[in-house]
Formats: sequence, structure tokens, C-alpha cells
Amino acid sequence: MRAIACMINLCVAGFSGYGQTIVFSGQLLNNNAVVKNYTVIINGKPATTNDSGVFTTAISSSATQVDIKASDKSFIIAYPTNGRVLVPKDASLLTQIILEPFQSNGQVKNYLASLSQLKNASNKGQAETKALQAKIDTIAANLIKIGYTNNDLRIARERQDGIDLFYPEISSALQDYILQSQSFMGAYKFISQYAFVNINALTEYAQTLNSFNQAYQKLYVNYPTYSKKLSDYWNDTSLTTEFGSITDTLLYGIGRNKIVPLNDVKNKINQYTQNGLSNRDKAKIKNDVQSQIAAQIPPITDELNAMELRVKQFLDRLKD
Repeated sequence: MRAIACMINLCVAGFSGYGQTIVFSGQLLNNNAVVKNYTVIINGKPATTNDSGVFTTAISSSATQVDIKASDKSFIIAYPTNGRVLVPKDASLLTQIILEPFQSNGQVKNYLASLSQLKNASNKGQAETKALQAKIDTIAANLIKIGYTNNDLRIARERQDGIDLFYPEISSALQDYILQSQSFMGAYKFISQYAFVNINALTEYAQTLNSFNQAYQKLYVNYPTYSKKLSDYWNDTSLTTEFGSITDTLLYGIGRNKIVPLNDVKNKINQYTQNGLSNRDKAKIKNDVQSQIAAQIPPITDELNAMELRVKQFLDRLKD
């Protein structure tokens, strides 16, 4: 009887702990900032963060780890690895969980970079090609484990292909516009010094004007396409907005409003070369032209130099 009573007591003790829960608390971080009002899935149950990026949820008191997944494709769990979080012995401790944007997860970047290397591996040995393919397969398998699907990886590959195709186009259009505009400003300085003694000085002006017009037309005509491709492939609305602002400044703020009106200078120089003008009239035209160039070219050049830096910073962001 005593043995039976002892066994009954053990069973009761075992059942008394069954079903007990404790509070598990965590904080979501992305790029050192808290992630507010975002839902993660803890052992299959949703938990949403507050304004401090903190969530709480009930878990079994016997649990030693929990599985955490993102609730949508805004983020992926970057740390702890595979979303497996150890439960602290002290339930009051806050566990920090690092999120990364779904589309720019470090493993995805590594996957795409490895694919790019494989594309360029035609001149490499068979062993190196096989090693690259094995690396890609391993990364893909790890991505599948943390919540990506084969369709997600396909979309990532297509986005990267679009970036590889259109980055050189966009970069070339912006940089060529800056270069041709700066060359055009240099031509103005040249004609202010020599056009009044040698009409052939206008030849350089005509050449740089033609190059500027071509660069202007390329950016103007292709702007809608470039803007659409930025939206399609870069998945960052701030880049599309910045490209629109840069293009608007180059085409209209500087090009149409400040550079194009300088064509008046050429008209004045043509007047200077006409027969029948008095020396006094010629002197006035020459003074007007040189004064106009001295007043207008430096600030336009300064604006172009500032835009050159802005374009470089923008293109660096596109590369990242």
C-alpha cells in the first residue's frame, strides 16, 4: 500500500507541472533600431511588438528553446541562426532578435554574388565551376531553411538580372550628362577669349553643343523607362524618388533654365562678325558677351560639380 501511495504521489507531482507556462519576452531590432508593431510567429503563435520593439508570449515552462519566424516577407530572422532562440533561465531577461529586410538578407546577397561569379566562370576550370555550384546549392538550401521559397529565389535572381542590365544604362546617362554639360561650360570660357579674334573658335562650341544636346535627349527620352526599372528591380521607393529629383534638376533646373538660354551668346557673337558694325557697337557686344559669361558660367559650373557628387552618391546606393 505504501508503494502504491508513493507512486500516486509521484504522478500527481508530475501532472502538477504539466501545462504550466512562463512569459517569454523578446525585442526585435533591425539595423540597430527597434521594429515597432511587427508580428513574429513564436512556436506557431503570433506575437506583436510594442513601440519599444518588445513582444511577450506564453511558452511552456519546460521549453528550452523557441522557434521564431517572420509573419510576412518584410523581414527574415537573421539572428539567432535559423530563428532558434534559447529560453533564458531568468524569465525576466529580454532576448534580442535581429531582423533583416527580406529582399536584402546577407545570405541572399551572397547567393546572388555567387551566381554572378558562376556566370563569369566560362573561362575557369571545371573544378572551380563545380565548387561555385556547390556553394550556391548550399546557400540556397540554408535560405529555404529560414523561410525562403524557390519562387523567392527566382524573383531575387530576376531582380538581380534587371539590376545588372540597367545599372550601366542609368549610370552612363547621368554621368554623360554631367560630363557634356561641364565640357559645354568649358567651351563658353574658350569662346569668350578667342571668338572675337578667330571665328573658328565657334567650331568647338558647336561640337560641345551637339554632345550636350545628345546627352540631354538621352536622359530626357529614357527617364520614364529608367524610373520604371528602378521601381521594378531595386525595390526601394527612395531611389526612384531621388532619381526623379536628380533628373529634374539636371534637365530643367540647370539644363533648360540655365544652359539653354546661354545660346544667346552665340547669337551675339554672330552679330559681332557682321559687316557694317561700328567699333563702338562691336566693343559693346564683346563686353556684353564676356560679362554674361563671367557672371553665369561659374555658378552653373558650381551647380554641376555639386550634382556630380550627388550623382556619385546615388550610383553608389544603386550598387549596394
